Amino acid sequence: MRYRFLRCKVGAVLVALAGAVAPVSAAGAPPAGAALLAAARPIIVLESYVGQRPANAGLIMEPLLDELEVRGFAVRPASVIPRLGGRAPRPGVIDRGKTAAEIMQPAEAGYEAYTRGRFADAERALTPALEQVHRNPALFVLDTSNLTSTFRILVGLALSQAKRGNTGASAATMAELIRTFPSQPITRTEYGPDAEQFYRAVWRQVQTTGRGQLAISVESEQAVIFIDGQIRGLGRVAVSNLIPGVYRVFVQVPPTAGRQYEVEVDAGEDTALHIDWDLDSALWLTDPWMGLLFATEVERARQAEFAGKLLRGWGDNGLLAVVGMVQLDGRPGVFGSLYDAAGNAVRSAAVTLHGSDELRLRSLARFLAGDPAADGVTVAHAATPTTGASGPAAPAAAPSRVVPELLIGAGAAALATGGILYALDPDPASAGRFYRRTAPSGVAVGSVGAAAVSLGMLWLWVVRGSRRSVPALVFGQAGGFVGWTGEL
Repeated sequence: MRYRFLRCKVGAVLVALAGAVAPVSAAGAPPAGAALLAAARPIIVLESYVGQRPANAGLIMEPLLDELEVRGFAVRPASVIPRLGGRAPRPGVIDRGKTAAEIMQPAEAGYEAYTRGRFADAERALTPALEQVHRNPALFVLDTSNLTSTFRILVGLALSQAKRGNTGASAATMAELIRTFPSQPITRTEYGPDAEQFYRAVWRQVQTTGRGQLAISVESEQAVIFIDGQIRGLGRVAVSNLIPGVYRVFVQVPPTAGRQYEVEVDAGEDTALHIDWDLDSALWLTDPWMGLLFATEVERARQAEFAGKLLRGWGDNGLLAVVGMVQLDGRPGVFGSLYDAAGNAVRSAAVTLHGSDELRLRSLARFLAGDPAADGVTVAHAATPTTGASGPAAPAAAPSRVVPELLIGAGAAALATGGILYALDPDPASAGRFYRRTAPSGVAVGSVGAAAVSLGMLWLWVVRGSRRSVPALVFGQAGGFVGWTGEL
């Protein structure tokens, strides 16, 4: 099959020629993953940008995202993040603009309300304070005094909930306190006999549940690993004798804001968390938006690779959609690609923006959902063979394998001949006055044979690789590339 390509501004040619692009399917035929578009599990949509997400991205992308949502895609963080679970990486600071002092000030007021017996006021203040501590570990881990504040939040909240008769919530909060601070009990001297009695009752209960282990490894030697706000090591840690429950893992590689995870440890189980830092540090799962941020266009060439890794890591054998803003022929545009779990783009297209853009953006969304490409949607596609008086044009002949195979055969024969000549070379000490050396000829013939075999194998490798060459369409923030890619 022959391919024709649509013209667009080249903004990442070197990246594409380096083999960083992924194969795309023919637009005229059903895409390779078209059957998966109707799967019961919605396709997650991520955005992709170089640098920071543009301030106007939400406004520009809304028609595209809205149409994808109508078509059954999962585009809103509120529906996607819970589905991914606690192991999906989230930024170390989710509540942007918050400071540790702003979170701890109402927490101290809530603890003060607990000490004065205003348990309802204490619960109203301490519940959101604890949630914000969980959501923003990067604000607290570097100052160990924050551990004392976290302990007081848990104490005040658990005891206030108990005083108000909320036994289930109070027991859960106290169990979290015991998991987080296993060697720091609630004492009668500081908190009173009722508090100590409640603590001991929950402590005895958790002792009956067995213990688990947690191993964490990060693909970065600079990664600082924290578990529940307490530093545990660099790059790789293993912690045993853990009370079953959810543990909050925070990983920071200076100077980034880090990533946080929630890992559930079960009794009698060895739980492992492996972190691909290149991938996780590029992935942003936030309340307003979800997507990939790359420092440069060169790094953005790993978008297809990352999409495949995400699907495999999430245990999803379906598709992942990636959309974002680009420049095409010096004009702003929006691209969209569908990737499978192998990192192959099964659909990829773009539209330029000029004036009334909603129709084009919705057309792009419909194309990603499986509809034919409408006017204004730029697609990499396979050309239909031309026809003439003699019928359809014959497909382009595949590169011949005859020549490289002949080279390999002749080279092998030369190697064998050279070996024989070398072996027949007489010993000068026992050959008499007249003899003929055959070793030099054997070395020469063998060298020619080795060269022929090497050349033939390289040639055959290229021939085989060329059969897997496919057209590719790749977009970047500064431009796009349409051309060939393949694995040799």
